Amino acid sequence: MQVARVALRPRPRLRALLGPGLLALLCLLPVLLYLPFLNAPFERDESVYAIIARGLLNGQIPYRDLFDNKPPLVFGWYALAFAVFGEDDVAPRLVAALLLSLTTLTLFAEARLLFSRRVAYLAAAAFALSTGLPFVALHSNTEAYMLLPMVASLLAFTLGVRSGRLGWFLAAGVLGALALMTKQVAVWNLGALALTAGIWGLRSRNPVIGRAAPLVFLAAGTAGAMALIASPFFAAGALGDMAYANVSYNGLYIAALTFGDRALNLAAGGAFVFAIAAPLLAAAGVSLFKLLLRRKRALDYLLVTWAAGSIAGIAMAGRFYPHYFLQALPAAAVLAALLAAEYLPGRGGKRAPRSVLLAVTAFSVLALVTNSALYLAPRRSEQRVAPDTFYHTQWAENSEFLGAYIAAHTTPDDTVFNLGRESQIYFYADRRPAARYFYDYVYSYDPETVGLTIDALRAEKPVYIIDSIQPPLFQPSDRPPEFDRLLSEDYNYEGHVYFADLYRLKVK
Repeated sequence: MQVARVALRPRPRLRALLGPGLLALLCLLPVLLYLPFLNAPFERDESVYAIIARGLLNGQIPYRDLFDNKPPLVFGWYALAFAVFGEDDVAPRLVAALLLSLTTLTLFAEARLLFSRRVAYLAAAAFALSTGLPFVALHSNTEAYMLLPMVASLLAFTLGVRSGRLGWFLAAGVLGALALMTKQVAVWNLGALALTAGIWGLRSRNPVIGRAAPLVFLAAGTAGAMALIASPFFAAGALGDMAYANVSYNGLYIAALTFGDRALNLAAGGAFVFAIAAPLLAAAGVSLFKLLLRRKRALDYLLVTWAAGSIAGIAMAGRFYPHYFLQALPAAAVLAALLAAEYLPGRGGKRAPRSVLLAVTAFSVLALVTNSALYLAPRRSEQRVAPDTFYHTQWAENSEFLGAYIAAHTTPDDTVFNLGRESQIYFYADRRPAARYFYDYVYSYDPETVGLTIDALRAEKPVYIIDSIQPPLFQPSDRPPEFDRLLSEDYNYEGHVYFADLYRLKVK
């Protein structure tokens, strides 16, 4: 018996070492999943952020000099990545992967506060694996930078509820503002915290905390951080430009879709994301329903409200692109882990009914088949299922070569202009855009920007105008007629290079 006791003694120590090791491995997983994709050419959104970040490093002011409708911190993340790792397409993706690793750790801490250690590990694993979902992650879009402050805000708020310390609510507001100033959709998660703070404060009987204090401190942290971030734009006289881009223009962008458009977009985007993440999303849905029925803790309702905020954030714009769904993955991971912990072998594990096993098997097969096709044969899968995405990928790859062509036929002081949405050309050519509205998406929602852009081009006289409004993604009729007049008056047609028509400024 003594020998048996000696053999059993190291087990607690071994478990103590295995726990942090497993957590470290889970946190490293997003970086490992991103590694094969770090060198992929920028896609459209990434290139816009890269151009504005490069302009920021060279003294230009976002919104005033270079337009986009995203909050300023995403440009700051890109600029930081370029400053630390160099100006290439690897840098922002590496930073995004590192931030997702920290998000995994933060989500583990949040799940551990709410539930058992087993649930926390399962939640961290589910989220870390989900960062490898094709088209949802594996790029440096805004959501990848937004999730860390968004989840950290929830963690700080949870600590405030558990401890009663108002400083945590202040921190939650600051972190929520950082998420909001990375992408506007985080306002719904922040709103979920505000709703919970208001209700919890009203029910509180602690005279030290006070009923309104949690909400007041949350709001103070949010307002203070947002004011600090906006202050450089105020000092530069660009606060109105910032407000137009983030509020007025986005209002036009959202209002452009009918209810029918939104329903069709939801059906398409939701079906794709469910196909690649069926086990996670199905388990999260069941767990959410059970949580509402069975539990009465305030923190459980916090998780439910925060998950609802994530869903509202996805639905905000009505487009439902796959990467939008990244916002819901932290909440889905915790909810799915809560359900999985009930049926895993071990202490307190239930025996799963046959119906549950069949559903898990079916959903797992669906996700495995879909992800295998997208990983092993991405070109063929895209061409059959999403031909537009196939051509976007091709054009993104060719943008590097087209950029090299433009660089070889211009000087570093020359400006160019891309008529279309392939902003990658500016980045790979290392040439400044000749106009504030340097891609044509904005023309569809605010027609006044067409005239402003034409005026800017006549004044700046870029050496090249690159027309990427080309079949099969576009038709020549999609080009505003004002550009035809400009091209005929001031430019010579040079030829079709890769996917674009090139026009060079006439020598006078």
